[in-house]
Amino acid sequence: MISILVKHKMILGSCVGAFAAVLMCCGLHASEFDNATFFDDTELMFIGEDLYTITIASRKAEPLRRAPAAVTVIQAEELKKYRTLSEALRRVPGFFIDRNELKERIYLRGVPDSFLVMMDGVPFASDASTIDYPRGMELSLDYIEKIEIIRGPGSALWGPDAFSGIVNLVTRKGENVQGVRIKGETGSYDTEGANLQAGFSQKGWDGFVFGSVSHSEGYERDLPGGKHRHDDRYGEIYARLSYKDLFEISGRYSRYRDYYSEPNSLLDGYERKSFSFVQATLNKSFTKSSFSLQGWFQYFDSIDDYDRTRYEQITRQYGAEIKYDRTFFGNNFTTLGASYRYHDGSKTRLRFNDESFTFFPSFHTHLSSAYFQDKWRIRDNLEITFGIRYDYHSEYKNFTSPRVGFNYIFWNYFNIKLLYGRAFRTPSLAVIIEESGLDPEKIDSYEAVLGFNYKNICSIEAHYFYNALDDIIERNAVGDIINRGDENIKGVEFSARWQPHKSISLYANYSHLFGNRQRGSRVTQEVPSEDDPNQTIETTLESFFNVAPDNIINFGIDYYFLKHFRLNLELNYVDTRKLARGGSDVFEGRRHLPSYVVYDLNFFITDFPLKNTEIAFKLKNITDKRFHTRGIFGLVRGEGSSVYLTLRYRF
Repeated sequence: MISILVKHKMILGSCVGAFAAVLMCCGLHASEFDNATFFDDTELMFIGEDLYTITIASRKAEPLRRAPAAVTVIQAEELKKYRTLSEALRRVPGFFIDRNELKERIYLRGVPDSFLVMMDGVPFASDASTIDYPRGMELSLDYIEKIEIIRGPGSALWGPDAFSGIVNLVTRKGENVQGVRIKGETGSYDTEGANLQAGFSQKGWDGFVFGSVSHSEGYERDLPGGKHRHDDRYGEIYARLSYKDLFEISGRYSRYRDYYSEPNSLLDGYERKSFSFVQATLNKSFTKSSFSLQGWFQYFDSIDDYDRTRYEQITRQYGAEIKYDRTFFGNNFTTLGASYRYHDGSKTRLRFNDESFTFFPSFHTHLSSAYFQDKWRIRDNLEITFGIRYDYHSEYKNFTSPRVGFNYIFWNYFNIKLLYGRAFRTPSLAVIIEESGLDPEKIDSYEAVLGFNYKNICSIEAHYFYNALDDIIERNAVGDIINRGDENIKGVEFSARWQPHKSISLYANYSHLFGNRQRGSRVTQEVPSEDDPNQTIETTLESFFNVAPDNIINFGIDYYFLKHFRLNLELNYVDTRKLARGGSDVFEGRRHLPSYVVYDLNFFITDFPLKNTEIAFKLKNITDKRFHTRGIFGLVRGEGSSVYLTLRYRF
């Protein structure tokens, strides 16, 4: 299988064949189409799972195939396979997970760290940072009920930073728990952790609380001849209280230290980028309309300790939003909203060799926004969506973000979506410190989606997208932060899920990128001649640090047997990745990193031998595949084979 995957032409052929096979399997039931209920949304349900709905595409709950966006939902049961948000996103079409010396770098459709992450309507982003959302062990997935994902711009409804997509973390309610649950984990790299969650639902009140602590030495290497690194330590608290659909208050507190080492440059240090927030929401529903008001406070505490250099940020952000929805004529859903954000990023310091420098003694920004969206159901199987948002930023002035969506369902189980959207993202405070005068990044996205969904048995989607990017902010080949010119990224994504029997589920996806961005960046500069140091010659340096691989494949199978047992196997294939020309001192003379395949195995035992218990064995990289990722200072070794044991108990 590996030899097949490595060959590019055979990759595409294998994918086409796999999807054709799934279509044939689904075709066995084609004679049943005429007897099915036309446009019955309950047919989106997979056996043993809740109806797949999403709330962030139109700011209301709707089935996936009615959402005016390319969407994916990962349910709580599926999240049990993964330990971090990065691992969960890795299996979604369009995502690629790289890693530098400190943390994972997540690409969506070829652009790194370019999507908005939210929890309870509060963004894990601000003018201080747009790329430091929790992605590793600092965020537990155990209190996440589902993850809603949109691939494509979302600024028309959600404002800045919803650049290439949105990841919405939907937290658990007390009614989902109804008691107390505890979890303990141990595993490779001296990993240990525990968490507790409790919830109740009574007389309209719903309450939930969660807390976790963990530590791990991590798989990074210590410095040669140096002392052993400190263990990474993580702590998190989340709570939520609501009354019916009228009132809700929730909050999250996070604290962690993630240590790293860089053997090539003999550097070590740690990072801490903790997002904490509290929010309150009021809702009022009428016969044909609804009204909501939300206010929130966000606290971002960041430290990047690079041995002799230390960069610190403490920023506060306040937000308020009002939204009004109304249904006209029974088939027209209109949303109006306005929001305001105030950001204080004054506490920003740099320490170098025990000398401290204070940046921006007064750095305050505000953002005022208004948005409108109208979703019109022309017929039961035809919907058109139009939306537009106006943002005024105190530093970057005016932005207008439109979106248009066309959704048509035909032949009972097929649907086609035609989508357009525009988005923008402002430079982060850390970038402004190094290079002022940068323009915000902008994107115009065009997309076509063809989907097929047959009852509880089979679903297939094919996506084509064209993203026109402007003023992308990145570090070029000589280390300068710049706005790059106009570029484009085109790509195709295929995904399929087939459940031939209630005990077996197969899923797969394939992503392919092409376009100008795959060329990376080039810089021409004068350097001393090797023959005559008194003379200079021109040389061209290249950087592919921000370039995602052309091809990614994911495949998985879930098998339930003997009532209490579940076995899951997942495969992740990553194509070759380019490296900088002339960077032999950093990348060991390599021009590219080879492709690789990683296999993960998960085994779950539920209510056996004791009722209310669940035992999970997680085996990561079971073949101990040796691979590397692209670091800032050099190549970073990927995580080898590891084993984790988890025990859950419900009171």
